[in-house]
Amino acid sequence: MLDRANLLLQQKRYKDAETHIRQVLEQDPENDYALSLLARCYFDSKQYDKGIEAIQQGIAIGPNESFYFYLLAFGYYQKNNAAASIQNLTKAIELNPYIAEYFGLLAFVLIEQRRFEEGLQKANEGLALEADNLTCLNARSTALNKLKRTDDAIDTMNTALSHDPDNEVTHSTIGWNLLERGRHKDAQKHFMEALRINPNFSSARSGLKESLKSKLVLYRWLLQYSFWVHNKGRNFQVAVPIILYITFRVLISISEANKGTESIAWILGGIYIFIVVTSWTIGSIANFVLLFHPLGKHSLSNTEKWSAINSVSALVIGIAVMLLSGFASGTDYEGGAFLAGIICLSLALPLGQIEYPVQIKNQKWKAVYAVALIAVGLLAILIFAISPLNFMPLFVVYGIAFMIYNWAGLAS
Repeated sequence: MLDRANLLLQQKRYKDAETHIRQVLEQDPENDYALSLLARCYFDSKQYDKGIEAIQQGIAIGPNESFYFYLLAFGYYQKNNAAASIQNLTKAIELNPYIAEYFGLLAFVLIEQRRFEEGLQKANEGLALEADNLTCLNARSTALNKLKRTDDAIDTMNTALSHDPDNEVTHSTIGWNLLERGRHKDAQKHFMEALRINPNFSSARSGLKESLKSKLVLYRWLLQYSFWVHNKGRNFQVAVPIILYITFRVLISISEANKGTESIAWILGGIYIFIVVTSWTIGSIANFVLLFHPLGKHSLSNTEKWSAINSVSALVIGIAVMLLSGFASGTDYEGGAFLAGIICLSLALPLGQIEYPVQIKNQKWKAVYAVALIAVGLLAILIFAISPLNFMPLFVVYGIAFMIYNWAGLAS
């Protein structure tokens, strides 16, 4: 019955496989192998918490089986718990140091932690055991790419393809490596090949969208910037916008202090605002462009489509209101119209990051905060339209809430 379950797993018939495994566990609840198959069922169907629980039960029964620790590490890797993943992979290698796959996954975890040299070392250790192990080859090419050793990375990619030219993971890995090097056209070919092999492969689908959006020069620049910042680490990601803000404020203050260069202050301020707004909205703008692309429109999810439409609509309306605010001179709407346009413009950020259709129940608190921010912004615009003299207090509340959303990392 377990052989049958294993075959069903290979056929991606997870529910049927689980039924067979459950029948075995009813008769033999201490069957650790059955629990490992159950964990694989859960992992393959993206139920990682249940999979982790199942394999932990298996480890309690069979604590000397290295593959169980590898499975547990894989579950933690999918949950972005690098420390637990490394700990369990180390234990798996300690129990059986002759399986290349263990080293391959460990290499990928280390690369995710930006420990590129260590990741390369583990990939090489795995390849010393099994020269054609695709996980180790893909990890090695990724590490070399991060370390800017492009020629070696390309050689490793070609080696991986020569061993298995129809492996979707290899094509997707090569695609991401090429995308990071700015070769979006070459990357697109590999992503499309990966999707030809496996139309449901999410990594290739995401990569294809990024490669298509990279046709926009501005988006391509920002994507390269995001790769660069990501490779520098989390602290650097947080520090960059703060450093940019302080730098621009200092330059603006210097320009304002000299009456002859006061216009430069306005130009610098405009440049800073343009950079900030662009970084907020370029993803949604690029998705909006993909709506009119014969291939791109089919790669977007429902959320991405509506995020693009709503975010771009907020940008267009916000800019229009700001441009037309000059006609409100001499009325109660004077001054406030420009601020209302700013609110509408800034709503493009949360509108481009929430899930559609909008739901509050069972959502993460970041998503709830984003929906609440949108509600406050729309309420402020409504109050301005009805009673402009009572608009400023709500504008201040929205401004503070928006700054918290942006600077506290809720928008990431």
